[in-house]
Amino acid sequence: MSLSVRLDLKGLKTAVAAYVAANKIDLSTLTITQNNIVGLVDTIGKIWHIDTSVYDKLPEFDGEFLSFGKNVEEWNQDMSLPQDHNVDEDGSRALKNYAPSYRPVSYSISLGRKVFATSIPYGNIERAVHNEGQYIEVVSTITKKLEDSVSLWKYESKREIIGKMIDACEAAMGSGATTYVANSTALVVGGAYTNGSGKYAVAMLSQSAENKTFAELLAEGKLVELKLIKEVDIPVDTTTGDDFIKAVKEEVEYASDVSEGHSLNGNVLGVEEELGLYFKQGVMPSIEVDTLAGAFHEEKLALGVDSKVIKDFGSTQSTAFAVLLDKRAIRLFEGYNATRSNENGFGDRLNIFRHVEYTGHYSRNAFICVFKPKSA
Repeated sequence: MSLSVRLDLKGLKTAVAAYVAANKIDLSTLTITQNNIVGLVDTIGKIWHIDTSVYDKLPEFDGEFLSFGKNVEEWNQDMSLPQDHNVDEDGSRALKNYAPSYRPVSYSISLGRKVFATSIPYGNIERAVHNEGQYIEVVSTITKKLEDSVSLWKYESKREIIGKMIDACEAAMGSGATTYVANSTALVVGGAYTNGSGKYAVAMLSQSAENKTFAELLAEGKLVELKLIKEVDIPVDTTTGDDFIKAVKEEVEYASDVSEGHSLNGNVLGVEEELGLYFKQGVMPSIEVDTLAGAFHEEKLALGVDSKVIKDFGSTQSTAFAVLLDKRAIRLFEGYNATRSNENGFGDRLNIFRHVEYTGHYSRNAFICVFKPKSA
């Protein structure tokens, strides 16, 4: 009597399910077996390792190395208005002081030093690998992961700086603004103010309270309206995707010419040539699929700026899902970078230390527009 060997898909599936047993895959411990005629321990046939690619996705925000001094100080000079030309017979106008004016100076101090450490034991890894090649792979991975950790730290820090800049924009156009009251509210240079009906502005000078309306101060240039935040629906379909791209194009248009009110200091900005649009994860797929893919003339919907998807904007609690900014606005300056090592003779290991120090900074004088969902 012969046994049936006919292929049956249902039977095959059952047989494979029994063969690929869960108790033989992904074990945290190994039980020694001796399934051979000699009685020797069954040997490991493959030592496997899958490495990952970890890198800083925001290299454009790297600042130069700070060799001496670790703090950052930023200043910005205002533009000058022309004056009528008159004959100056007595020379009085020639001797006047035409001092330039400046926006408030801002400072960023060192974030402090961090140390990344790892150890390579002697006479330890050798007992676990088959050959020199595997030994080198393990040791090189230990040092690579140390560098990967530094890169990841930098990437996280840069996203956190973006988040802090977003928070500053929200404060200037929200909780950090003082409600202006005529004949009562004094202006402080750099201070944020609101008229209580949705308009926000930053003071260009300091002066005592005067009997003028919010609108009059805007017209006189003593206040400059802030335009740091734009509310638009998160792109989820063709309509919202098109609306978002239109909103971005409007901001790019502002940035491509002289403008004011698009920076935290509200200062006059020139033509921005290094704009970047940064998305939180989850937004770009809808734009690419629902908006761009359905457009007959895709070039008309193209954003026109460098765009990049990043994990998040740090720890900010803002609902912002994208931010358009001058790439020069964010910087992570390196103040110290050194690798040290020592041998622990008694412990028979090599210790490796990566010392790093950074100073994070965002500019109050650079273009930024934060995109948030429309208020309910």
